[in-house]
Amino acid sequence: MSAAAQNLMQQWAIANNIPQSEDLSAGRLSITIDRVRVHLLTLRSSEILVEARVRDLPSAPIEQNQLLQKALALSTARMSEVPVSPVVDEAATLLKLQARVSPLATADELDKTVSMVVNEVEFWRGML
Repeated sequence: MSAAAQNLMQQWAIANNIPQSEDLSAGRLSITIDRVRVHLLTLRSSEILVEARVRDLPSAPIEQNQLLQKALALSTARMSEVPVSPVVDEAATLLKLQARVSPLATADELDKTVSMVVNEVEFWRGML
């Protein structure tokens, strides 16, 4: 884990009155903002991954495919405006949004990315 990424997460947590924890020391942090559970994780690349769940995927293959096609179209339309990417979890049970933050970013830039992800989750939930 990158010391720069861990330091950035700690600065952000302090600025937002989030208590220090073992998870934060291990490069992970999960918080709820406006009914959206947001996860911050340090990556091997030293970046910070900011991710949040949009919704569960339907279990029926046809419905799942339709939802993913709609998500793909929405992603294509949004990508020029917002640097957030939709992803499906490894078990193919839920749709998430992710954004990456450089370990050289400021706590303010990380805060803006977290806010952007929260806002995008609300937007995506409304659209899907």
